[in-house]
Amino acid sequence: MARYVGLDLGTAYTRIWTLENGIVLRSPTAAAMDSQTHQLVALGAEARRMLGKTPENILTFRPVRDGVVTDLEVTARMLDAFFANKKLRTTLRRPAVLLATPYRITEVEQLAVENAIMSAGARAVAQVPAIFAAATGANLRVTSPRGCMILSVGGGITEAAVISAGGIISARSAKLAGERFDMAIINYLKHRRNLLVGDATAEALKVRVGVADPTATPSLKEGEMEVCGRDSVTGLAARKVVSSQEIYEALAPSLDAVARIALSALENVPPEISGDVQTFGIMLCGGSALLPGLAKAIARRTGLRVTLAADPLDCVIRGLGMIIRKPTIWGDELQDRIRSIL
Repeated sequence: MARYVGLDLGTAYTRIWTLENGIVLRSPTAAAMDSQTHQLVALGAEARRMLGKTPENILTFRPVRDGVVTDLEVTARMLDAFFANKKLRTTLRRPAVLLATPYRITEVEQLAVENAIMSAGARAVAQVPAIFAAATGANLRVTSPRGCMILSVGGGITEAAVISAGGIISARSAKLAGERFDMAIINYLKHRRNLLVGDATAEALKVRVGVADPTATPSLKEGEMEVCGRDSVTGLAARKVVSSQEIYEALAPSLDAVARIALSALENVPPEISGDVQTFGIMLCGGSALLPGLAKAIARRTGLRVTLAADPLDCVIRGLGMIIRKPTIWGDELQDRIRSIL
């Protein structure tokens, strides 16, 4: 049984790391519950496929929104099932959890997520900023006095941070990421094509034919995709072909906002640190970082070199594992708290 667990409780995916086996879970953050018996009927990918398609007696949940817990009970029961399925706890032994949280999380939100994890069977919880864990997992030199910058574009939140000497010099975050990209596609099709589609269709369009910069490389997934929806004028079912160019136009304003988040993190940092970032550029990670051409789109908007992390999806959880192995990475402020649970 795992004694120490790293937990990345994301809006879109939940990841778990153990000292013994590394990453043991990558699962969509979703659950389905019977409204009469209050029993879980589905978890993870199966529950996500049920979103918007269930009868009245089955309730589907996405209990984490914009990086924070919005439904304490469902989160606790979901994590309890994950811990049990992976044999991370028993009646006599419970794991200590190192949790990645948004940089601007409030005390109330911190308490809520800690209560959910304790209810799931943890014996202790310590928190570390997800953006710092991402920089660590992306192999940036976070303990060096040389400044470095990380930009994480996830499912519910975008965070940017400038890091030096084991601490965060400046950070910015906004509730603008993969889910807002989907909403931008939905609104674009509604107003430009009179086509109403759901979240799942918008996400499929983003993944299959979405581009952030059509000039990034000739191998971009440019093309067309036929989608089914409802005509907003007639109210009848409709099929229309949507192109990569249209997705690019739909996402452009959101990408402008992401670039502004990155630039705002550079405001008022010491000149030497700013010079380091100008020299070495920005490291890009997060699930939405896989959108083709995103690195080039951010580079063009910021004027800085942008590099996609080698493993952008798992940077946060790998960073948590590195911090568990070596708590001094995060410096003295959290080191005592981490040491107390480990």
